[in-house]
Amino acid sequence: MDYPYFIIGFVLGFIFAYLLSGKKSGEKGILGSLKFNFKNYKIHIHHWIISLAILIILIAFKYYNYFIYGILIGIFVQGLTYKDFYKIIYKNKK
Repeated sequence: MDYPYFIIGFVLGFIFAYLLSGKKSGEKGILGSLKFNFKNYKIHIHHWIISLAILIILIAFKYYNYFIYGILIGIFVQGLTYKDFYKIIYKNKK
């Protein structure tokens, strides 16, 4: 593994996500999430889920670039710093 590239990518990904995301839970930033309604529920696909999905797809297709892995994992970790990171499906307020 190319550790220096991974570490640089991780730091850059974390900083990128920190600077471009909302500063607090629920605050909108440039790096956004996908939110949509389904019946009486709101589905919130956080940026950390999107990053994780891209990482899994790259690994599944055997694309090995540790710098890119670092960036994606940095974005993933930064997304877990929000206190609502686990709220993915919830009821719409009436």
